[in-house]
Amino acid sequence: MTFNQIKYFIKVAECLSFTEAARSLFITQPALSRQIAVMEEELGTPLFIREKKRLKLTPGGLVLYNRLPSIMSMYEETVADASSANQGYEGALRIGVLDIYDITNVFTKLVQTFQADNPGIRITLERFSLGELPKRLQQGNLDVVLTYRFSLYEHPDVLTAFFHTFQSYMMMNQAHPFAKKEGLQLSDLKDELFVQLGPQASEEGYQYLLHLCSRAGFTPSIRQVDKMEDVLLWIQSQEGIAITTDCTTEKYYPDIVLRPIDMPEAKNHEVCIAWHKNNYNPAIAMFAELAETFAQSKEGLTLNQKIYSTAGRNHIEC
Repeated sequence: MTFNQIKYFIKVAECLSFTEAARSLFITQPALSRQIAVMEEELGTPLFIREKKRLKLTPGGLVLYNRLPSIMSMYEETVADASSANQGYEGALRIGVLDIYDITNVFTKLVQTFQADNPGIRITLERFSLGELPKRLQQGNLDVVLTYRFSLYEHPDVLTAFFHTFQSYMMMNQAHPFAKKEGLQLSDLKDELFVQLGPQASEEGYQYLLHLCSRAGFTPSIRQVDKMEDVLLWIQSQEGIAITTDCTTEKYYPDIVLRPIDMPEAKNHEVCIAWHKNNYNPAIAMFAELAETFAQSKEGLTLNQKIYSTAGRNHIEC
């Protein structure tokens, strides 16, 4: 049970109306209903009696409503105290960014806001490849990284906070015969050569390409390279197709065309903020908290604030 779910439950219990509560919380009514249903499932007991035009608390729901507000109040006071304790903190925060990630969206404002709020913290920004980022977290050379969540699944000592979702796209040279084809599907590219980071550079990315193509009904022919710069180089040389995202700097090249992939497997992947669980730099928690605030603002609705271990174990939700 998350603190966001508690907040949602308290508001519904106050209003005894999902519609009115959703309006007060600035989320959609179906999203609010799903959160309450998840909460009831996790607790193993119903919290509301849903009648045609009325909503009532169950006896169990009434018990929670009588006690949870004090828990929320204590949590908010604790967070405020922690924030106050960090006022004036001085130190450094080393941030690594995925080499092809386009920072001109909300990430730029995140860094600027963090720096303005914490002038005593010296920030460094560097770009690294997909495989290099988790290595540098493990080695302690970086405090925080911005990368694709799927690239961290094999790193159980790395914790992550959701930042935003992305979609996969087909990338090709504008001179490619398929660049202007209407209704282009991934299956149309079954006879094309794909340029992809090899397993040593990105095992997860390599397997993802194989999975996408398998779902599209074919096994791709792949030219393996070591760096994303090499992927782009081959595409610019009009040699092959690549899979990229809608948050990549590659979209700004005039000779590059990105086409969406109309498959469920290509949608709603996550970009995350990540750090090593044994790195106790106080600036990390401050940056992650601000990042989640930005994430909720950008995504706009139903995101719970979540911090997971990438192995899916021992997750902390707040």
